[in-house]
Parts: sequence; structure tokens; C-alpha cells
Amino acid sequence: MEKFLVVYPDLCTGCRLCEAACSYRHEGVYSPSLSRVRVVKFEDRCLSVPVVCNYCEQPPCEASCPTGAMSAAPDGRYALVREDRCIGCKECVNVCPLGAVRMHPRTGVAVRCDLCRGDPECVKVCTAGALRYEPLEAAVREKRRARAASLNPV
Repeated sequence: MEKFLVVYPDLCTGCRLCEAACSYRHEGVYSPSLSRVRVVKFEDRCLSVPVVCNYCEQPPCEASCPTGAMSAAPDGRYALVREDRCIGCKECVNVCPLGAVRMHPRTGVAVRCDLCRGDPECVKVCTAGALRYEPLEAAVREKRRARAASLNPV
């Protein structure tokens, strides 16, 4: 069963543990600037939202890459960035509708979420449940339930 990284922004506490876990898993250091997930804070609304790659059906980052550095894994379950092919042109960054593709601050190579190759570290540390790795049907069902509850308070 295909799973997706699903964001529940109303549950995010803004703790940023997801950023720390991601950067440690990929870079071996705790540094938000090296994370593939970003927590964006909207201070005026007291809201924090984890921003991750949504794995678009037709990813504009992959289509815009002139060297083929951005692609899906052979099995299609996660994203790849072939560092040896990336020329740092930033086209992928410019076309990502979510801002989920960034340039590595030290190497100048594009980075995006690779779902930790099917075992997302950010989900493991998100005690609030704002990040979940689940089948799409479960996510849709949960979001509908939450929406109905907000429209019909008990």
C-alpha cells in the first residue's frame, strides 16, 4: 500500500524537532538550515506549518531540471537528487509551488525530502502527530472527520 507524508498543520506545536531529526539523519548534525522539512511560522495567526515535498504527480522540479538530477527512485516510492548531475541552476527551487526544494547551503546542490527512503525520521519524532506517514485514504478520512467536527461542534 502506497504511503504519503501527510501534514496536519493544526497539530503542529512549532517545536521543530522534525527539522532537527531530518538534518541529523541526512547530514549528521542538528541544523535546521540542513533539513529537508521546514517549519514555517505565521506569528500573526499563532500557526506553525511543516513544509515538505508533496510528491507531485507531475513534479515541476523534475520537469524543469536541465540535467535530470531531480527524479523519482526506480520504484517511484521516494525522490532522488543526483548530486553529481546537479549544476546548481536553482530552476527546481523556482518552480516548486510549496517551496519544498532548497539549495544546500554548503554544497550548492538541490535538496528535497526523500522520505528517508521510506522511513521518515520526522514522523518518528513528531509527538504532536502533525506529520504522519500513512496511506492517502487514511489521511483523507481523518481530514474529513476533523473538518466535519469543526463545522458541527458538540
